[in-house]
Amino acid sequence: MSDALSQPMASNSFGTNPSSAEQHNAPLLQLVDITKRFGGLSAVKDLSFSLQQGEILGVIGPNGAGKSTMVNLIGGSLAPTSGTIFYQGHDINRLPPHRRARLGIARTFQLTQPFIGLDIRENVMVGAFFGQRGLNRTGASRVADEVLERVNLAHKATFKGSQLTIADRKRLEIARALATNPQLLLLDEVMAGLTSTEVAQAVELIQQINKMGVTVLIIEHIVHAIATVSNRILVLHHGQKIAEDEPSQVLSDPKVIGAYLGERYAKERRAE
Repeated sequence: MSDALSQPMASNSFGTNPSSAEQHNAPLLQLVDITKRFGGLSAVKDLSFSLQQGEILGVIGPNGAGKSTMVNLIGGSLAPTSGTIFYQGHDINRLPPHRRARLGIARTFQLTQPFIGLDIRENVMVGAFFGQRGLNRTGASRVADEVLERVNLAHKATFKGSQLTIADRKRLEIARALATNPQLLLLDEVMAGLTSTEVAQAVELIQQINKMGVTVLIIEHIVHAIATVSNRILVLHHGQKIAEDEPSQVLSDPKVIGAYLGERYAKERRAE
């Protein structure tokens, strides 16, 4: 990562400073028995998993399985009904989204919504101001230009959001998140609506981001892409975890085939 995007945070917003041993041993992210209810419906139920620094964790499951709710819980726009979310070994249940961003948690959204009236550089500058302390306009502009170069949007820095293709709008979502200088990047269906060529480019971009030292949790329905990019895959169904393992193990799991992939997928795999 470049100097402007790789400076360590000056202060610890948790309020306590864990020992070096605790920092070394704790997963970057850990969910423990997380449940989120909306009235009588449990969108997420008793969900536990951890994510180590440097990993790419893929999350798949049918529509309504609780995937986006899970991301909203990690990002802070929703609070769990019960259970605890730990980040760097600390309970972050009560932290609002902006404090989580300052700690290094960034996310994208399924529906891309560039800020109306701002050009692409200014859109990314908003992310820089939101996630990084002490930036002036010049500093935020420099961060934005570096990020736009990384996601191959530098040549469109002065465009408006309405002038971008779907693929470019997805890249803008990633750019705004990267401008916050994250340690953990939550990607919510950044490949939806893309062509096969654009999907391959998105996979390559995510791998490049991970090589920069950013841990990634990615929700996606494009199975071959999630299998390619992920170290492990977590499968949700009716808000509960039904599988978690290396891609080859998960995608051959009968429970996963029955709940999500279907017999057609299983037959295609057997034919390969």
